[in-house]
Amino acid sequence: MRILLISDPITPPSYAPRVMATYRFLMAAGHDCVLEVGHMEKTSLLGKIFHMTDRRFGHRLYKQYTRGRFDIILCSTYYYFPLWTARYLSQKWHIPYVVDLRDIVEQWGTSNYFITPLPKLLGLEKYLAKRYEQHQIRFRTNVLNSAKAVVSVSPWHCNCLQAQTTTPVHLIYNGYDPDELHATAQPTDQFRISYIGRIIDLKLRQPHLLLQALGELAKTETFDTENVRLEFYSEPSMQTAVEQLAAQYGIRQLLHWMPYFDRNQLNAVIARSSLLIALACPPSNGQHGILGTKVFEAIGAEKPLLLVPSDEDSLAALIEETGIGVAAQNAEQIKTFIQEKYHEWQTKGYTRLTIANKNMFNRNHLAHEFENLLRHSTNL
Repeated sequence: MRILLISDPITPPSYAPRVMATYRFLMAAGHDCVLEVGHMEKTSLLGKIFHMTDRRFGHRLYKQYTRGRFDIILCSTYYYFPLWTARYLSQKWHIPYVVDLRDIVEQWGTSNYFITPLPKLLGLEKYLAKRYEQHQIRFRTNVLNSAKAVVSVSPWHCNCLQAQTTTPVHLIYNGYDPDELHATAQPTDQFRISYIGRIIDLKLRQPHLLLQALGELAKTETFDTENVRLEFYSEPSMQTAVEQLAAQYGIRQLLHWMPYFDRNQLNAVIARSSLLIALACPPSNGQHGILGTKVFEAIGAEKPLLLVPSDEDSLAALIEETGIGVAAQNAEQIKTFIQEKYHEWQTKGYTRLTIANKNMFNRNHLAHEFENLLRHSTNL
């Protein structure tokens, strides 16, 4: 197949492996695959409404490549860009396109994560932001209706999108990179509880239950805090807020704020961790279907994962399905799981979980699913 893979600037960086792994697999499988990454430009609200960045990207690619150069277009996007480009080139070249939606605005509920704050206009700014969001969703639906197939990253995303389009929607997880992550049995001198990733906001990523549970465990005789480290590999701007919370629960001495590290060090950092943490927010916040990379990293490294608090949604379901850990709804569940893994560490010097269906989350396997979908969409 001759494939044009177009993408937004691949943000956040955690999504870059999904796009790049698909590209590398398609190339290794003998396909003629060209990757074109668009560049986001500062533009006015009207520019966003009329997709001016997409138009410039589409016109450049139309001039750069001749008709007949490609059999199909695969468009991967974090939000909306470059959906317009995919449809435009498809119409110009008379070839099908497939859309890979890595996130959708509906997943954030009422948190308006994607909406750039507008100037205060006596409440009118909220109305305008909502209207803009509705406009973009209608545009997205129109693009999806013309696509040959749609892909997204969680069951909730797929169900949400399928309710809006007649085009078939397929689930392909983000997965883990087998060249980057693998299981190890590395003994450590301390029981390390590690959070790796951004927090953004304590309303979106809530460590309160975790800190409460650790504070209660610290008062017991069976949990020796001299052997325990709580490590946060996260943005420096959140350090003070988390340290203040830890102090409230009497465990400031356990918390260690760690510097960022290169991606090629990820497996080493996870290998010396005894328990990995994924932070979420309760379902009352209205978020849905978010499957962060942390669960797939835990699967790849076969390390136990603790989700705090449970999203009671797609992430909790995936954790239960794979047996990789616990999606905790209260402090008692957190304490029980930590004590269980602490005892395992005391016995063996390390922790490890075996995932029966691990290969289905391997990015090479998932890229093969993209290949099959593209073949079916082009009838090649």
